[in-house]
Amino acid sequence: MKASPLNFPAFLRFDVKWLEIGVLLISIETAKMPITDFSSDDGHFILALQVRSSSYMEFIKPRLYSGLRDRLPEQMNYRGFVVSKLQALFEKYGFEPLETPAMEFYDILTGKYGEEAENLIYRLDYKDGKTLALRYDLTVPLSRVIAMNAELVRPIFKRYQIQQVWRGERPQRGRYREFTQCDIDAIGSTSMLQDAEIIAAIYEMMIGFGFHQFEILINNRKILDGMVKYAEVGDRLKEVCRSIDKLEKIGAEKVRQELAKSDISARAIKKIFSVIEIEGHHETVLDELEKIIGDVAQEGIGELREVRSYLSELGINEGCYRFDPALARGLDYYTGPVFEVVIKDAGIGSVVGGGRWDTLIGQYTGKHVPAVGTSFGLERLIDSMEKLHLLPQIMTKTQVLVVPFNTELIPQSLRFLAELRSAGINSEIYGEPKSFRQTFGYASRKGIPLALVVAPDELSNGQLAIRNMETREQVVCSVDRFVDRIQAILPEL
Repeated sequence: MKASPLNFPAFLRFDVKWLEIGVLLISIETAKMPITDFSSDDGHFILALQVRSSSYMEFIKPRLYSGLRDRLPEQMNYRGFVVSKLQALFEKYGFEPLETPAMEFYDILTGKYGEEAENLIYRLDYKDGKTLALRYDLTVPLSRVIAMNAELVRPIFKRYQIQQVWRGERPQRGRYREFTQCDIDAIGSTSMLQDAEIIAAIYEMMIGFGFHQFEILINNRKILDGMVKYAEVGDRLKEVCRSIDKLEKIGAEKVRQELAKSDISARAIKKIFSVIEIEGHHETVLDELEKIIGDVAQEGIGELREVRSYLSELGINEGCYRFDPALARGLDYYTGPVFEVVIKDAGIGSVVGGGRWDTLIGQYTGKHVPAVGTSFGLERLIDSMEKLHLLPQIMTKTQVLVVPFNTELIPQSLRFLAELRSAGINSEIYGEPKSFRQTFGYASRKGIPLALVVAPDELSNGQLAIRNMETREQVVCSVDRFVDRIQAILPEL
């Protein structure tokens, strides 16, 4: 018999087979529930029964909003692995941790990203009439923090932040409505050395995680500004950037069509493409830019030359980055060098993106505070590593499963468990002894590498058995030395 609630409260709807109807009617009579509807459909009686609200429990269908996802233990272990590596890298480069609230005042976030991006902000109308919003990224909240804590910039503040953000985007592979950004930013310096350091950190991260087919794309918003001046399209930088930012997604022809629909002349479009289609070696690209727009983009070209010289001194492989005049980065707050990372064989899009944002903090303070940073998309990073089989086999943090042979040995097993934990060994106990098959099956499914078997025969001789769950080999050791033996075995696994 199947039961499901009607669309209105305090009613139940039953679908029953003909042979079940007698039992159902008896139940109805016993419960004194009046029948409010009675019909037949394909051999089933459909009965609607009015019930007292006190006796009716409405079941809610478990579901998730699209673009959101639960993170199960295995996924959390992968996240923990990647985050720990990122934290170590960030601290290696001198960045310090920071956290900000998930919610900000709506006006704090708006007017910084561009119209398209701001349409994706989740607004929250609070009961006191104030309008709040879930943070869209970590950069704008950082700007608010600096505006409220100017003493942090002495003379430079380097922070990292690993927190979730929310965007009302159309979900797809590698793109979610809720995801985690891992940001690093340097506040207070106009030197291109900071930009080069950020790029160097990106490079080291990609190499450290085992990526080989990746490319760091680099451009400068000042070059794009010069391109717009060269094309003679007035103050339409943001509009043009939003179009060419789609170049990889929709192709050159559709970008041309989009620009034409925006009343940009064919002559201007030709000039724009003469810039964004420049390709070649680093120096070739910079030299070509110099020839075409050098008179209106000299500062931007000079900044890229300076970045290149620093990257060379830092030992960054020249084959892993490329100057790309078409790289726009859609957010409005960028002011100088911009960069992003594409993993060629992952097919997920950019996993890292950032740039210089020298004017954003000034919107809160009225003072010029230069800044540069980048954001690592944790979900995209993990999805890419999973696709390319770069994630380690991490199933659990438990290192040892204590296995009592029977319930009588549980007290003794707990003492062994306490000794393991005191020694810093992650351990748990299988507290319902039934069969070794069941117990070892649990350990194997969870990925626990060792089992400490507490059995009466061995224990009577002052011994314990240590089982390697992968090889199924067992060794016997004395009770007073089992912790030392396990500590010696674990590094070899």
